[in-house]
Amino acid sequence: MKAFYKNSATYLIFFLFSFFIIISMAIYGQEEGIIEDSQVILALINEEVITLNDFNQYWDSIPDQYRVQLNKVDLLEQLIIQALLVQNAEEIGLKNNPEVTFQIKNTTDQILIQYLIEKEIVEKTEISEEEISSYYEEHKEDYWKEEEIHALNILTETEEQAMDVLKKLDEGTDFSVLAQEVSIASSASRGGDIGLISKGTLTPDIEVQLFVLTPGDISDIIPSEKGFHIFKIVDRISAHYIELDEIREEIRYQLLPQKQQQAFDQYLKDIEDRATIVKNLDSIKE
Repeated sequence: MKAFYKNSATYLIFFLFSFFIIISMAIYGQEEGIIEDSQVILALINEEVITLNDFNQYWDSIPDQYRVQLNKVDLLEQLIIQALLVQNAEEIGLKNNPEVTFQIKNTTDQILIQYLIEKEIVEKTEISEEEISSYYEEHKEDYWKEEEIHALNILTETEEQAMDVLKKLDEGTDFSVLAQEVSIASSASRGGDIGLISKGTLTPDIEVQLFVLTPGDISDIIPSEKGFHIFKIVDRISAHYIELDEIREEIRYQLLPQKQQQAFDQYLKDIEDRATIVKNLDSIKE
């Protein structure tokens, strides 16, 4: 029970699954206008009434990402079907079936627990700026970034082709245009742009030549197993610590589950301490 995150997520999934099985999702259509009056009767199924207020409660409980796929009129039809099925279940006595009664109670209990955790733990647990700053300072080494370069690349099959590329570059041909025309690398469609490269991610024989260049420089021909490379340095970023402002929210979401778990553990301890609990373990021992 203390691993409430896993459990509460399971309860929520179970609840949503059960709900959407009943109302049949993924129905498309045009939405009909309905009078905004909670006492308006939308449907009468035998002696059971569905009011606008009832309908709106169902409608509002559907997550936004699913609601866009639903039509209100079709949803009402599904609620009518639901009412008919429930009435029939009651007629044949299923409501008093011990297994059904247990399942209803169990589902109700899990929904209550979910809402309790939401209200008493999730809504009341916050991560302060002091906690974020403290965590950042204590784990600052985790936010160290090695030196990076932003480069363009042209890859050719032969050294002769690479030499021809260097000649055209010397004559003033744009590197990106040339990359699109002659490069056999996957980056050719992007004008040879291979993005940011951190120190330690390329082979040593390539890195040793690239990381001595400055923005605007073009490398010599560098042979590799794939062919012959020519690089152009667009920018270089010195090794640095990632600033706190860049990762504040990342740290907040990293700390939040742990703090919520601690809050839940304390909450559970408090209510257990206040409760009177009598156990009869002998009856369940083998």
